[in-house]
Amino acid sequence: MKRVIALAVLATAALAPAVFSQTPVADHHAHLLSPASVKLVADPPLPTVELPADLARLLQQREKGWNDKAALAPLFTEDSLVFDQREPLWIRGRNKVAEYLGGNFAKPYHITPIAYSVNGSSATIAGYFTRPLDNGTTRYFGQVLMTLQKGADGAWRIAAESPTFPGPRTREPRSAEQLIAELDAAGIRRAAVLSVAYWFGNPEMYKGSDDYAKVREENDWTAKEAARFPDRLFAFCSFNPLKDYALEEIDRCAKLPQVRGLKLHAGNSRVDMLNPDHVEKLRRVFARANERHLAIVIHLWTEGDYGRKQAEAFLSQILPAAPNIPVQIAHFAGGGPGYTDEALKVYADAITAGDPRTKNLYFDVATVADEQPEEVLKTFAKRIRQVGLRRVLFGTDLGPPAARQSWLIFRTTVPLTDDEFKTIAANAAPYFP
Repeated sequence: MKRVIALAVLATAALAPAVFSQTPVADHHAHLLSPASVKLVADPPLPTVELPADLARLLQQREKGWNDKAALAPLFTEDSLVFDQREPLWIRGRNKVAEYLGGNFAKPYHITPIAYSVNGSSATIAGYFTRPLDNGTTRYFGQVLMTLQKGADGAWRIAAESPTFPGPRTREPRSAEQLIAELDAAGIRRAAVLSVAYWFGNPEMYKGSDDYAKVREENDWTAKEAARFPDRLFAFCSFNPLKDYALEEIDRCAKLPQVRGLKLHAGNSRVDMLNPDHVEKLRRVFARANERHLAIVIHLWTEGDYGRKQAEAFLSQILPAAPNIPVQIAHFAGGGPGYTDEALKVYADAITAGDPRTKNLYFDVATVADEQPEEVLKTFAKRIRQVGLRRVLFGTDLGPPAARQSWLIFRTTVPLTDDEFKTIAANAAPYFP
């Protein structure tokens, strides 16, 4: 199945006036990054290496035929293999490999080599999948290891390929000024700035023993940055909701200027919705946020088993603890890109049935439409209509892409009507003034 070419429309000038006449009034899922937080996620790419001419030529042909199975097939051995990370499973045979790879990418890319070896008629290449960005930098969005064989005709062919996504984590500090510039470029007036302080509450990311001090510092930094643009940026504090200091931090954040709510990340905080102890701690957080009149944005997706059972647990055991505040489920109840329809269906069905627990429930669409197959986008549109257009909030996440490109992806790939896009663009969550 060919993926939708999401950003190719950037080159089509005729689309711009229609697309941006419906600019969103707000970004409901934006982030800043302090110098301290960047240190937790920086994974600098390895340096590029120069390949021998014959290997470089093979990669160039591989890139040129990115969406053309007829061009890709001759580049692979007859019994070649490629690993499909999403299933996961191995795909075997030249034609099947070419068909899979020819429909696996949304737009052209480069394979940037970082290592290679040649041993007689065998070779390996390790590299990154990369794309140039408008600002002159490079996006590293995947990694790949290739095994090559030289045929009797002297030509190198790919015998096995193992791509993995996403790519290395490359981050730089992101200030309020930078976010404002991106919002201005997209014509967006306001943004919810979600702190990433919960990273310091994840022992796999932060190894120090003073994690609460780091959480406070990150939340304070985010609030101060937002306060530099008090009419446009509104901060959300964050933390690991399983930590003993969770309620204390809610009370503290409620007194900070520009703070309108909390950002919780179940996946990063290793919250198990089927663990009674975790559920009780999360209930307390929701109840305290309700008392302090702080909205909640929550990323519910977790690695591994995630779907209907977790959504039902959240709906029945946790959401009722915060009946009077907006609760925004990030990424349309998924992890982005894409979303988890099995989980979303639980909320959509509850809304359709008039379940009072969903009265203040909202969903942001940050990264949901990015690089998704047509059938996923059709189901996405169906669910948008089922939950109701007024509950659907535009958001971008940490990027790239930036806000302007994110809206363009959403606007030009999801099969909604112009009037429906207009409604979503005009939506602003109740936590905005």
